[in-house]
Amino acid sequence: MSLAKRYGGKARGGHPNSRGLLLYFLPLPLLLAALLRLSGGHWMLALLLGVAFAICILAANLSRRGMLIESQALRRKLVRRSSTVPYKAMAALVLGAGVTLAAWAGTRNGLITSVIYGGFTFLGYYLRYGFDPARNSPDISAVGVTAEEVLDVLEEAESRIDAIETSARQIKQPELRQRLRRIVAAVRELLDIIEDQPSDLRRARKFLKVYLDGAQQVVAGYARTHRLGDDAALEDNFRRVLDTIETVVEEQRIKLMEHNHDDLDVKIEVLQMQLEREGVA
Repeated sequence: MSLAKRYGGKARGGHPNSRGLLLYFLPLPLLLAALLRLSGGHWMLALLLGVAFAICILAANLSRRGMLIESQALRRKLVRRSSTVPYKAMAALVLGAGVTLAAWAGTRNGLITSVIYGGFTFLGYYLRYGFDPARNSPDISAVGVTAEEVLDVLEEAESRIDAIETSARQIKQPELRQRLRRIVAAVRELLDIIEDQPSDLRRARKFLKVYLDGAQQVVAGYARTHRLGDDAALEDNFRRVLDTIETVVEEQRIKLMEHNHDDLDVKIEVLQMQLEREGVA
């Protein structure tokens, strides 16, 4: 049974936790009210309103953390252990407490009325943002790695892929851009396999780090250099490097699919030497 669903890279549709930005702006009147009370000599009220403001900002931070984890959980089955913390539910409770304190200190309401305001705030948060989804990360400790290790490698690899795509867009040659798109797609397929089969992480880790680091450097180097003018020899060198990268990636994919435990250290070292020898980085 698959341990994880497909690795989706960056969340689709923009920044997943931008929804929570409003929670940082709503408490600003409390800060203004605290300053006004302080200027009027009511330092105790100013202190209470300042505390209420700080509590609301804490709620906003908790909420954004929960929303980020939720967006990650929507695109993969593996989740970090920290995602078991109910950040959004905690944010709702903290926000309700902040509003309760603000209503009691700032408007001279009675305690019961202030608690009702806090309760409505709690309910409003739930209706607007919901609570944390119930997700259980599969236990993969039996294969010798943790979910955190797998996710760290996947996220680092994805950041390098993003850098390769950025450099590729600077290359004018359509054929080379198309080949780089194929390479990126192939590497993302490797990431899919690793997330589905976390036991492959240890033997694929070195490959991913060396391949992606070398590929990122060579593509960035060529993207910078080729803008200085056409250089047929440089372009031929770059093509040869791409040939090697495509071959090694495909062989790694086949080995992972076949659960072949032969490592690729020799071929990785060959790739490293070729990147240095061709002089395109």
